[in-house]
Amino acid sequence: MSYLKVTLIDVGWGDSILIETSNPDATKRPLFGLIDSNDNADRDYWPSWNFLRKHFGLREDEFKVTKPFFEFVMLSHDHSDHGSGLKRIMQHYGTKNFWYPKVTEDESVVLTSLQSYAKHPSVKIDHQAVDSDVQFGKLGDVDIEVLWPPRDTIDSNPNNNSIVLALTLHNTTFLLTGDAEGKVWQQIAQNIPKNTAFIKVPHHGSKNGTIFQGAAPWVDELDNFPNCPHLGISCHPNFPNRFDFPHDQVITRFDQRPYPYYRTDMQYHLTFNLDENGVTPRYSH
Repeated sequence: MSYLKVTLIDVGWGDSILIETSNPDATKRPLFGLIDSNDNADRDYWPSWNFLRKHFGLREDEFKVTKPFFEFVMLSHDHSDHGSGLKRIMQHYGTKNFWYPKVTEDESVVLTSLQSYAKHPSVKIDHQAVDSDVQFGKLGDVDIEVLWPPRDTIDSNPNNNSIVLALTLHNTTFLLTGDAEGKVWQQIAQNIPKNTAFIKVPHHGSKNGTIFQGAAPWVDELDNFPNCPHLGISCHPNFPNRFDFPHDQVITRFDQRPYPYYRTDMQYHLTFNLDENGVTPRYSH
């Protein structure tokens, strides 16, 4: 039975998302992808790394972890709270592909060092910049579509270069949004598939990830959907500094609608499982 699991790993501050889907060859292990990691060696802080080691360690009876383990590792956008731990993960687990958004190299925060690693003669990971013209095809039985960014466009705000992915299985879509802000959603909200059943709330539930010029483009678009999608917020408002994430105005918008939402600062690791029976959320607390 084909399935898709997306886990928002509770990393405190930043993002890290584990993707798992069934292998069409039932004799082989599932297929995995990883988006972002904010692990930080300077602070001896490795939440993504620790989660993956425990998660895969508990499944040793199902499969062995051999390199390259991931089908892809992706940097959603060029900020350290999304990319600072990816090199270590790629070194340890290996990946067939490394995907990332276009950036201005002399302004890059983490991407140029990750590109250098992928290009190293002893590593040689297939890598490419991603835009909405790139055709990825499938991950197992899951269709992958890039909704943003457009080709030949680099925004001065790295958040607005975030790769927005639509993963579709059983005619049901999961939307992964990076930190794309309201300016982006004003342009592409109408492109969100109407069969979307899960959305990672953009930019940790910040005001600028949802509200733009007084409207909430992607939230308002959901009012046209036949079913209420689940929402997942990767946030920790008091770590490492105090931020208004998720913002009260964003939560108010959610509370005014019937969409169920979940938060890593309250429920920790959030997993959304899609199979032929629909979507089932699961969380640690």
